[in-house]
Amino acid sequence: MVDALGAPPRKLRVGIGDDAAAWKVDSHHLSLLTTDMLLDGVHFRLAETTASALGHKALAQNLSDIAAMGGWPTVAVIALGLTPAVDETWVREFYRGVAALAKSARCAIAGGDIVRAPALIISVTVAGEVRRTRMRLRSGARAGDVAAVTGPLGLAAAGLKTLGAGAAVVIDAGSLEAVRAAYFTPQPRLGEGRYLGSQRSVRALMDISDGLSTDATRMAKASKLDVVLDAAALVPDRALTTAASALDLDPMDLMLNGGDDYELLAAIEPRAFKHVADGFRKRFGRPLAALGRFAPGDGRVWIDRLGKREAVAPAGYDHLNRA
Repeated sequence: MVDALGAPPRKLRVGIGDDAAAWKVDSHHLSLLTTDMLLDGVHFRLAETTASALGHKALAQNLSDIAAMGGWPTVAVIALGLTPAVDETWVREFYRGVAALAKSARCAIAGGDIVRAPALIISVTVAGEVRRTRMRLRSGARAGDVAAVTGPLGLAAAGLKTLGAGAAVVIDAGSLEAVRAAYFTPQPRLGEGRYLGSQRSVRALMDISDGLSTDATRMAKASKLDVVLDAAALVPDRALTTAASALDLDPMDLMLNGGDDYELLAAIEPRAFKHVADGFRKRFGRPLAALGRFAPGDGRVWIDRLGKREAVAPAGYDHLNRA
């Protein structure tokens, strides 16, 4: 499958074909390591996605974790557990999806493993680097900091819902394409993560993969604070509004509890937020959206509606609660 991956970046000194990979590490940086596993029927449905899109998404999930640390990826390894449902053509197309995203992210695919398995399993591990002064953790938020996100929420959850909706549900082509692209081929916010990590006033970062209600709770608990979301700031994207209306769903629920967004949640010093947001818009062509603030507390999320606070339970995806 090496031909499907293309030429590796120069940082990779020994790649596929030997017993282990070797790559050049900058002595002034910290190393990052993350891994994710995807299982057919849990994280995706084989019959509903293309091999290329699945390869993209499998790598994107890990790249998003690297972005959330303010870093950049260097190498990745991929292990596949294959069933008779897929053949060599499918596997090659999967790796082409991986390779296309890896090339744009300047991440070398350094190896992996392929075995037979009772269910289709994809396991990806990515190593990355970050400058020591630019690494951001989810535990760094302070009371008063602005809680902001790098892009629209809820689109991927709406995209997933459309797959089982049937032909009776009518959604305009543009909105359908937007929500399904968000679900099938999410874009890891690597540039955004490096930009936010370069700003001293950005105190905490994490990616939103399991829903805002769940991941904001995780950041709140790690920082020993509460997060108070402003209901008026939770404005759904037009495509989300259209899809939710057609599906008879609440767009606010999708924004709060839908998974697979892979946007970044940041805690930003309030007096510097405008400067950071202006730079973000200039660089990426879209707003850095302020959704609320961090406040003294014990790790909970609230939503403020015209001065009245309501508790928000973490209702995003949690594998341990479904074991």
